[in-house]
Amino acid sequence: MVDAQQNSPSVTDHTLPLVEGRKSRWHQDGYFWRVTSILAVCGMLVFFGLMTFWHTLEASREDEQTVRRLVVDVTHRAADLQQWYETAIQTVNLSILHPAVQEFETQPEATIRYFRSLAREVERFSQLRIVLPSGMEAVRVDARGNEVIVTPEDELQDKSDRYYMEAARSLSPGQVYVSRLDLNVENGEIEVPWRPTTRLVAPISGIDESVVGYLIVNLDMGAPLVPYETALNGVTRTELVNPDGYWLAGAEDGRNWGFMLQHNASVAQVDPQLWQRIKSVQAQGGFEYAGRIYEVETLPIERMLSSFTSGSMRSESARYHIVASSPAYQVWAGNKALEVIFVCLVLVLIWAFSGGIGYLMLRRRQTAELQALLTKDLLVQGRMASLGRIVAGVSHEMRTPLGNALTVTTTMADDLQDLQQSLITAGDFDEERTEMINALIDGNRIVQKNIGRTKELLKHFNQTATDQTVHIHRSFDLSKVISDLVATLRNQFKKTGIKLTAVLPPSAHLDSYSDAIDQVILSLIMNAHQHAFVGREKGEISIRLSERDADNFLLEIADNGIGIAPENHDKIFEPFWSVDGTTGGSGLGLAIILNVVQNTLGGKIKISSVPGSGTVFQIVLPKTAPIRDSAQASPFSVKDEAPISPAGLEMTRSG
Repeated sequence: MVDAQQNSPSVTDHTLPLVEGRKSRWHQDGYFWRVTSILAVCGMLVFFGLMTFWHTLEASREDEQTVRRLVVDVTHRAADLQQWYETAIQTVNLSILHPAVQEFETQPEATIRYFRSLAREVERFSQLRIVLPSGMEAVRVDARGNEVIVTPEDELQDKSDRYYMEAARSLSPGQVYVSRLDLNVENGEIEVPWRPTTRLVAPISGIDESVVGYLIVNLDMGAPLVPYETALNGVTRTELVNPDGYWLAGAEDGRNWGFMLQHNASVAQVDPQLWQRIKSVQAQGGFEYAGRIYEVETLPIERMLSSFTSGSMRSESARYHIVASSPAYQVWAGNKALEVIFVCLVLVLIWAFSGGIGYLMLRRRQTAELQALLTKDLLVQGRMASLGRIVAGVSHEMRTPLGNALTVTTTMADDLQDLQQSLITAGDFDEERTEMINALIDGNRIVQKNIGRTKELLKHFNQTATDQTVHIHRSFDLSKVISDLVATLRNQFKKTGIKLTAVLPPSAHLDSYSDAIDQVILSLIMNAHQHAFVGREKGEISIRLSERDADNFLLEIADNGIGIAPENHDKIFEPFWSVDGTTGGSGLGLAIILNVVQNTLGGKIKISSVPGSGTVFQIVLPKTAPIRDSAQASPFSVKDEAPISPAGLEMTRSG
């Protein structure tokens, strides 16, 4: 039997390491999930990498298209604004030289007719008037759509306190002043509905080159600002911002004209960092900020207007900023539900594909393991068969000399006793002869004892080469067989401090070899009793029987002893192998058990052991064992084997 390694921990601190031992299904196999998880993670990394790469390319393409669209937008808006100013200023330059304007003091009716005609022809003029140097209006014509209204003399207003009049007084003949863009104010109140207006002011000179009045034209800016209120699409926004950062058009939530409406909403106030970036654009440029792409066109008013007029220009506003913006490319900007469904579907497909590959790899691995086990079993069976033939042959050859030796020693014992008795009877019995005869009797007894030991060893040898046909194939209840065996051994084990327990089903019907199973269970119990508790006073041996599947039972024989080192698990079934010889035994016990389980019962046996915690032998027993033909000899058998018996061998004293 196998000698287990000693260990000092108390058995009361350990539970019996009973192991299920069944082959797990594919979805319960750790190798399957490891392979599937690794493949799935790699697949998801590749998928998300491709998605990231695609989104990067798509973002670059979409953002480039967005920039182009914004550049076109701000360029067109700047051109429209410049053209709007250009036409108006050219008209003012021509009007200032018209006789009706020059002679407004002497021929006011001609001036009014000219203004009425000009208001109908140039629709962008909302108001034409001549203001005296004192600030009092002299002539005024208002345009309201298709209606031209001449303001009566008693309704003319004093504009001396308006900022554009202060700027006008500093003009020289030939100069044109362009006011800031704001809302038109009448009688100190902002006109409703709002009329975005820029005033063009040109001095009227008299005969002595002195200024006798000012031609002031209100340029209606409503038309060029209308497109700012309508986004190019649902997300693009175009805004017009004055030099102080106030919105003039395009702002959300009614934040336009903050400097006039006293709510003071401005880009500079709402987002100072964005305003700094807008101001830093000198002509045209773009940047990305807070998830949006910005394109800015900066219009220096004086430089823009001086490019199409021969006179000098003065402007109240240094520059305007046309700011077009649109969201940068967003990965989940589309239908999020569809995108989530797509990603989930791809992930499911990746897992399914990975699971398929994992299943194939698991089957391949299991096939390789099965092939290795079959090869190992064939090697073991071949080795056992060869060993059996050798043992059977040796046993056969040793039977005759052992029988002769046993006959001779038996005869010698009888002769020595007769000789001793004869000497005593004849009185010829001295001390020297008595010692010699006693020495011969003792020596003969030692020889007989060793012959008996050799006979027992041959018995073990013969068990290794057991002929399966000696066992009887029958139907029986394995639970009852085990219960009877446990009941027989339990009282015997109590004296040694070893507790024997059994967990059995109510019944376990087998068509097999009950004597062979009984031999296996008894051998394993005695093996555990002899080797598992070396150095310990108490221990437990447990027998468990359960239904493994429809065709097999699982028999587990476990102990909570000192266990067996992992490196010795593959060696314990080898004949004549033992850890050490301190516990006795021939080293054939487990080899015999392996032979019986595999070749007689048609089952399998394996070991699971943890040093210091115990050992479990697991035996898979078919519910129907293979039946061997009774006429078929065992492959281990040797013909003409005769029992060793001194009666079968006659030896005469003279022989």
